[in-house]
Amino acid sequence: MAEHYAIAIDIGTSGIRAQSYNLTTHKTISTAITLRHPLPGANVVDHLHFALNIGLETAHNILITTINRVIANLNIDLNKVERLAVCGNPIQLSLFNNIEIRDLAFWGENALKEKNITPPSRRGKILNPQAIGLDINPDAKIYIPPAIKHEIGADALAMLYKSKALEKDEYSLIIDFGTNAEMALIADGEIYTASAAAGPAIEGQNIEKGRLASPGVICDINEEEMFWRMKILNDNLIVEDGDLIDPVNGNVIKKSDIQAKGITGTGVIAAFSLGSDDKIIKDGKIKDTIYLQDDVYLKEKDISNIGKALGAFRAGQLTLAESADILLDEIESVYMAGASGFYVDAKKSLNIGQIPPCPNQVYQIGNTSLAMAKDIVLNPELLDELQKLADKIKSNHIMLATSEIFEKIYSLELAIYEQGMPFWMYNQWLQKYGIQEIPNIKTEPEITKLYPRDISDLGDYDLNTVDIENTLSAKFDRCIYCMDCVNSCPENALSFEKDEFKLRTDLCSGLGCLRCAGNCKEHAFKYEEFYKDI
Repeated sequence: MAEHYAIAIDIGTSGIRAQSYNLTTHKTISTAITLRHPLPGANVVDHLHFALNIGLETAHNILITTINRVIANLNIDLNKVERLAVCGNPIQLSLFNNIEIRDLAFWGENALKEKNITPPSRRGKILNPQAIGLDINPDAKIYIPPAIKHEIGADALAMLYKSKALEKDEYSLIIDFGTNAEMALIADGEIYTASAAAGPAIEGQNIEKGRLASPGVICDINEEEMFWRMKILNDNLIVEDGDLIDPVNGNVIKKSDIQAKGITGTGVIAAFSLGSDDKIIKDGKIKDTIYLQDDVYLKEKDISNIGKALGAFRAGQLTLAESADILLDEIESVYMAGASGFYVDAKKSLNIGQIPPCPNQVYQIGNTSLAMAKDIVLNPELLDELQKLADKIKSNHIMLATSEIFEKIYSLELAIYEQGMPFWMYNQWLQKYGIQEIPNIKTEPEITKLYPRDISDLGDYDLNTVDIENTLSAKFDRCIYCMDCVNSCPENALSFEKDEFKLRTDLCSGLGCLRCAGNCKEHAFKYEEFYKDI
């Protein structure tokens, strides 16, 4: 019997994950991932700005080139692929689909009308590979699940669907622990959704020594013998014990055999939680430096950046509770989705306000976007069911960018991390605003990890991490080759070889940085030159 295959893809802000399946047995065959997104930038807003300023077609081509490279590493005959489903937020799916994206950059009908922008349909659809540019069987069907509304996309729908929270009669909160911090509150049969745009610090970016999850990064920290034990990912992305460190002065109490190269978002959360307990962090501030391992440390700016990200989570949750007219301590279950939500220590997230303070149950549910894409390719009729669910949710979407409640709460979060406002004063101001106070942690919830890893089943082959190195070249008139542009790049994304400048798009911080252009004394450096031939 001839074998036929299906592919599921999750396009995340920090990388792409793909799996292949046998359509006869429904077994997972293999999994391939990237550790970065191919477009320049640290977050989805950077990707949006890139598409707006450099060109949607260019962004689409870079993304699809990378996806083709990833699926080529799935250990199957791509000519026998019959179905492919892709999941992600509205920006990523718009880039994948090569459709109008400007409507995602503006809020309100007046702004869209003024700029003559007609939002495209983001309902569930079925396309062919040629329309996208995918190198698979030309007769295969491409399934794209629906968005809910504006910045709440198929990834948020996946959280609701895969958590099964809708099947329970209780107040539940589901959160995607990524840069967008999509969240959904289920209360009294209604679903309230929002996106808090926490930013890249939550995944270890915009942190001086921060990195995405990769070998050599500190991914967790535990208290041990009054000191801090580093937990570090090895070359196989398995957690090993690192050094035992005094975080106040950096003294090594016990040396390990593994070296630390940076710290990821879950590690920063751990440091923030332990630092708060040990009074190293007080009212959102540190005196000088928190020392970790092997020249990895956290400075006050890092604490401020992660604090603002945590503040977006808490302000978003409180805004949803106010909108649903319930108290935070009435939320019985919390579902933590995404890789960061799966691997972070849930007790530490609870300790610093990343999740509400009083749930009875906390579930760490992993990569729901990839899981839903898998369900679609194995049961294509699910696409219609998901559209009905998306239509039902639309009525209670809270646009935090225009919410007066969120604005007031988040201003108080900023006051903690920028001005050192004590938390008792935070609650006092909430009371003045007529907003419920943040309750204290009452009991320790039961914490359940549904799977051993964020992707529950890797298949018959080892996890394949695909190097997506995408290098572009450019030459500049009037360049005097002083190399100030190369030397100023914080990500080492820029180099000079054989009379040409080389740019690694997957390392580049994009239009939100542009130190290369800003440090060019001759004003010769033109960032867009790298993309003119794509």
